[in-house]
Amino acid sequence: MKELELNQIDDLKNILTNYDNIIFDIGDVILNWNSKNETHDLRQIIKHPIWKDYEKGILKKENAFTLLSSEINIPYITLERLVNKGMKSVTVNQPMVRLLKELKQLNKKLICLTNMDKNSFFYLFSEFDFWQYFEFVYVSSLLSMSKPNIRVFQYVIDNAHLDPNKTIFLDDKTSNLEIARKLGIHTFNVKNYDYQLNKVNISTDLSTSSELLNLLERKKKGNAYLHGHLLQSPFCKSYISKDIELTKGKEFSKEIFSTIVILHTNSSLPKEIVEAMTHEINAHNQNNFRWCFYKEEARPENFPDDLDTTSMILSFLLKNQKVTKKMILPVVHEMLSNRNEEGIIQVYFDKNRPRIDAAVAVNVLYLMYQIGYANEEDLKATKNYIYDFLIHQEYLKGTRYYPSPDVFLFFLSRLVSDFPDQFKSLTSELKSNLISRIDATVHPLDRALRVISLKKFGIINRLDFIKLLETQLHDGGWPMNGLFIAAKSKEYFGSRELTSSFAMEAIETML
Repeated sequence: MKELELNQIDDLKNILTNYDNIIFDIGDVILNWNSKNETHDLRQIIKHPIWKDYEKGILKKENAFTLLSSEINIPYITLERLVNKGMKSVTVNQPMVRLLKELKQLNKKLICLTNMDKNSFFYLFSEFDFWQYFEFVYVSSLLSMSKPNIRVFQYVIDNAHLDPNKTIFLDDKTSNLEIARKLGIHTFNVKNYDYQLNKVNISTDLSTSSELLNLLERKKKGNAYLHGHLLQSPFCKSYISKDIELTKGKEFSKEIFSTIVILHTNSSLPKEIVEAMTHEINAHNQNNFRWCFYKEEARPENFPDDLDTTSMILSFLLKNQKVTKKMILPVVHEMLSNRNEEGIIQVYFDKNRPRIDAAVAVNVLYLMYQIGYANEEDLKATKNYIYDFLIHQEYLKGTRYYPSPDVFLFFLSRLVSDFPDQFKSLTSELKSNLISRIDATVHPLDRALRVISLKKFGIINRLDFIKLLETQLHDGGWPMNGLFIAAKSKEYFGSRELTSSFAMEAIETML
């Protein structure tokens, strides 16, 4: 798209400020292709039905490019080179980005809705910083549907809780704009500067409405399963096994960590369950505000309290006003004195067990920032450790106690989203790594973690979400999966309640 003149931008801003919600396309609106690189072959590629399926996430890159190569008689390598060259020629429409920033400052809800394959999205998200202005980002390959299908517009309306009459959509394609107007959304065609005002919200019978009803039914079944089991046993039962799917798992109800993870994870547990679980956790505190992974009666001889369990419990108790900052300061200072020679906070309250774990470090830092700990110098080495762990993608191998890469990213997304000012240097890199993990593994627990983590930054991962829903079992719960691992015995710990809690939180975030 040719950049709008200054007076046109001002006119457009005057139009957009009349709306609470503003939906932007990306291609030829925020980003422009370099026309010199838009060859006949490239146009042939991106208009092909196979490419459209690739944009919807139906096909992965290797399959899509192989099929395209055969269909349009272009070698795979040449095809890949053409697409990469076109992608790297993309430039930013600076007047539109400035407009985004101004609208954001006016507290407008800015939304991105674009047809784009996952690989292109990953590249463009990493390359440009205008994404920060969007409250929600909807990408066709992460939604498994694309414009101009009317379902995608209804999905955005439902998911972002939009009033169509207070919403305007900017795009360069008439076919997309026409469908949006059928749902009562006002439109602006950036190609011919055409503003279409809708005065009537036209209701349409859509399968997406049945999708929403189906989701509510799944939520009802999931809550019945989870709440029923937690009411019966407030201390979450866990299972151990040598395989991560816990297919031959043996019951191991001797740890308290699963219980606090559920309390932290599930934001919609009934009060009576929260109180019962909190009571059980407090029963294992020996009045020193330190906890062990194991129940007191099951603690192995000389096994120390750990900072992971302790920090998560204290964080929960603080949030729910069960303890005060003053009450827990002594144990906080104990945590800070428990650093190794590099200054990194360790796992155990025991100098004879010098262990570090990046996920544990993240959870301890969460508590530090939650209480407003002011001495950044004490935390610097631990923050650098986490930063390097992310930047160098060491998390892909898991951590010492958390085998899945998605667990580390989940805990980190919680920290960064809740304390954005303290982690500005991490935010962009974290988002890019979260995007790269979409649909990376099939475990329901991992899928739930990815859905929740991305939603914290407004990125809607419907691709993993749909597949997560498909794994819900007949009784309403989800299969077991190992969340953490004993470093020495290499045994995984997990439970259906634990997986189901994350799955239910994923549903809650997507409603």
